[in-house]
Amino acid sequence: MKEKKNPFILKGYISPELFCDRKDETEKIISNAKNDTNTTLLSLRRMGKTGLIHNVFYKIKKEKNWECIYIDVYATQNISEFTNQLASSVFKVFPENRSIGNKFMKMIKGFSPVIKFDTLTASPEISFNYSDPKQYEISLRNIFDFLDTQKKSILIAFDEFQQVALYPEKNTEALLRTIIQTLKNTHFIFSGSNKHLLTEIFNSAKRPFFSSTSSIFLNTISEKEYSRFIVRLFKRENKEIDEESINFILKWSRTHTYYTQAILNKVYLQNKSNVGIKDVYHACDTILKEQENIYYQYRNLLTSSQWKLLTAIAKEDKVYQPTGIKFTSKYMLGNSASVRRSLMSLENKEMLVKIINKENHYYQVYDCFLSRWLQR
Repeated sequence: MKEKKNPFILKGYISPELFCDRKDETEKIISNAKNDTNTTLLSLRRMGKTGLIHNVFYKIKKEKNWECIYIDVYATQNISEFTNQLASSVFKVFPENRSIGNKFMKMIKGFSPVIKFDTLTASPEISFNYSDPKQYEISLRNIFDFLDTQKKSILIAFDEFQQVALYPEKNTEALLRTIIQTLKNTHFIFSGSNKHLLTEIFNSAKRPFFSSTSSIFLNTISEKEYSRFIVRLFKRENKEIDEESINFILKWSRTHTYYTQAILNKVYLQNKSNVGIKDVYHACDTILKEQENIYYQYRNLLTSSQWKLLTAIAKEDKVYQPTGIKFTSKYMLGNSASVRRSLMSLENKEMLVKIINKENHYYQVYDCFLSRWLQR
């Protein structure tokens, strides 16, 4: 008998049945694409951006007249790697045994590419080796022009798009904006988890992409929706989980998508037909023990002042005035100038995150599990 897979997945996308909520965001992005509006998608890391993108792809491709291309920009360091990544992603979606793939291959062969296949994944990798950087710009234009002339509409998602702002070629944003604004049949999702950089790219009047997209910020899923999702998946597997356990999981994980899924994944692995709070405690304890060596390494990489501040914020869970006398005195953190320096450093290292909402803002340890470990 085939063993059932864990329904609480931690990476990738399988189907809408294993994807929690995000109905409004999915509909908004699809509506934007159909109405010639590009989308900027922002959120904290591991909040489910990539899953949402693939959920959009799943839904929109059902209409038959759409093709979707996903490109992870995070690992690229310059315009040449960006071009290579784009070409490889297009070829993955349109392999040579398809008519459109055959046409694409004939087109790029004019640029003398190097084509190889990853030995582990068998995914195609296309690279151009030009001595003149201008050739990459020409290749980019040709790839986008090729996509735009297809009979089907194209939806391209650039994940971690803020990386282009760090390229040594300072004209990259202007180049991409110039190309993109001429396209009629190709639409874009620009996704990222560095809110500062991505907001600067699309909201600063000094930048080429200023006011060119519709923005969506991905918040946590409501506890009500997540509770329904959890109960439904447990019932589907002929299992039960009580309300106390669900409430604890959602509170302990801050309803942050990855951390919530990680706990549920561990709970499911226990193979209990009736899950209670003790099973959840055990799953959470297991997760923290698995991560402990990594967390000790964090301590070695930070200064004493930074570690003290990180621990203090974890113990409070949310800190609204980190340089205030009440907080700094309680944890003996020193003067406000020293705390401010540590705060800035921990933000830059993405150990702390500043959460801004309509009413106020507060600081939190970015990694929820690290925060829970420090609270101990």
